[in-house]
Amino acid sequence: MRWIVMLFAILTLTGCEYREVKRETGFKGRARVNPWLAAERFCEAYPGQVRSLAGWTEPTMADAVWFVPGSLLGNGSFTRRLSAWVTDGGHLVVMLDHAETAHDDWKPFAASFPPDPALKEMLEDFGLRLVSAEDGEKAHRAETLEFGGKNFLVEMKSDNGVTNGDGAPVSFVSMERDAGRLSVVADGRIFRNRWIGKKQHAEFLDALIRASGREGNIGFTRGDGLSLWSLASEHLWPVLLGLGLFVILWLWKNLSRFGPMEAAQVPSMLRGYEHHLGALGDFQWRLDKAAGMLAPLRQQILERGQRACQQRINHGDADLFTYLAEISDLPRERVQQALAETSPRDAAILTRTAADLQRLQQILY
Repeated sequence: MRWIVMLFAILTLTGCEYREVKRETGFKGRARVNPWLAAERFCEAYPGQVRSLAGWTEPTMADAVWFVPGSLLGNGSFTRRLSAWVTDGGHLVVMLDHAETAHDDWKPFAASFPPDPALKEMLEDFGLRLVSAEDGEKAHRAETLEFGGKNFLVEMKSDNGVTNGDGAPVSFVSMERDAGRLSVVADGRIFRNRWIGKKQHAEFLDALIRASGREGNIGFTRGDGLSLWSLASEHLWPVLLGLGLFVILWLWKNLSRFGPMEAAQVPSMLRGYEHHLGALGDFQWRLDKAAGMLAPLRQQILERGQRACQQRINHGDADLFTYLAEISDLPRERVQQALAETSPRDAAILTRTAADLQRLQQILY
């Protein structure tokens, strides 16, 4: 029955109709996580290095052109440092819409983000006015951009625009400021991986880079934002290193697993009778009172031992030391030494002699 059911299922599946549909889901590999990968490789032909930045990083005097998403400039500290860098000769390219990493180039609809007040204030300081959907601006397209005396065919669409006065907002403005330059592009998609190869987007990127007043590094910021961990790893690594070393030393000092293994059973601090007996014998030996302390005990053992030896059959003529050694399981030499030695040579012999005499006394009594 099972085989019949399986055969029926196979015949049913093979008889189904299906249709193949191909759908673009995006790039693979590095191009999927870095939307500026193609532009970065395009810029490798210029002097200087190409810097790929995940989040906010302040440009230096060695940097010539800096591409920054407008959504990243939401902090007055960022905008002030960028303005100072532009004044010193840098070329800042601000991309208002569709420039952050979270933007998906394969979505049919891409919303524009409202600009931050800090970005508006920075542009106003340069004499520009930002117009967004909040101001009643409708989405407009740009098919041609004029820059450096040339016209470039582009494909741009954005809800945000910029104007240098009371005129109509446009999709692109570039102006000089002291030794540097500020360029504002309404739609950043023209420089992303999917769109840079269309129309004259690459030629327009080349014109922006060549418009810089100096040679140097070219930086692309992906707009992932500023994280506490990136700040700590960049500026607080000495403190974190010292803190980690302190924790390791503290663990090594306080945890038993980092030191010698402890015994399963800790020896008792209470000392046995033998220890006290040894200490007492050492004290008496040092006072030279060993013979006087042992004399009464020896006298009792000799008296009882002789009577016991005479009463035993076949032991009437036996040696007393031999008899006592047999009944106490002690060597004859030790019995003779315990009963006949007048003064022990050291405290250890005194302790052993006292122990042997106590054994003999227990057996005889």
